[in-house]
Amino acid sequence: MKRPLRSAALGLAAAIFGAGEPAATAAERPAPRRIMSLNLCTDLLLLQIAPKARIASVTFLARDGARALFPGLEAGIPVNHGSAEDVVQVKPDLILDSGLGAPLTRSMARRVGARVVEVKNAESFEDIRQIVRQVGEAVGEPARATALIRRMDATLATLAAHPPKRRLRVVAWSGGSAVPGKGSLTDAIITAAGAVNIAAQPGAGESTFGVEQLLAASPDALLFGGATLGQPSLLNDEGQHRVVRRLYAGRRIAYNDVAHTCGLPQSADSARDLRRALEALPARRPVH
Repeated sequence: MKRPLRSAALGLAAAIFGAGEPAATAAERPAPRRIMSLNLCTDLLLLQIAPKARIASVTFLARDGARALFPGLEAGIPVNHGSAEDVVQVKPDLILDSGLGAPLTRSMARRVGARVVEVKNAESFEDIRQIVRQVGEAVGEPARATALIRRMDATLATLAAHPPKRRLRVVAWSGGSAVPGKGSLTDAIITAAGAVNIAAQPGAGESTFGVEQLLAASPDALLFGGATLGQPSLLNDEGQHRVVRRLYAGRRIAYNDVAHTCGLPQSADSARDLRRALEALPARRPVH
């Protein structure tokens, strides 16, 4: 690419992604008054960190996600469908999004003068700390973000200070599909709960377990998420093989999809809930 064209391309990218902003600290930048979120995970962080009066719009997915974690917090906030038209209509001064936002939507954000902050996906509790701080600074509420992190860390510290008597072996499995392995947020939650994720194989982010592999691995419990946000349902669970039902009757634990998909302070609560569920498991029946 010729130098003038390359410079122009870099300038356009900087304008769209915010890299070309004048250097200014979060303290120097005025707090945004009309904040828009274009991603479910940023929706749920924004609802917890920013005052409702400064939230202009969250995605249509936010309502189910919020009801699963903190019912009522989303009430009265307009929703969007992540389109460029939504951006033009809302006219936000700050947009929170993942790195997967549509280019046209980002172009519209530049047109209305909105600053775009990309929030990455979390694969660990340290990632969660970073993105909560990032959102807190972006919306001008670092103290609220810090409070959420402290609450999360207190939950994790309590779990670490009182390890389980037995480290049970588990896997998040719903029937032959990819299961979260090493380096996933689900693996971090399982580890914090004091259990062992049998899918956490070195060098693999996910593994695939058929029924035969599952039976050979013989985990102490199976974890499964629901098809709808926060509403695990056996009706939507594929792991209905009769042998699995027989061997794991009473040893299948439902988890909240949102806390395993989005990096939220509530992911620590999911680890706490998993610990309690594992401790309540009945003794394993001998295999005949």
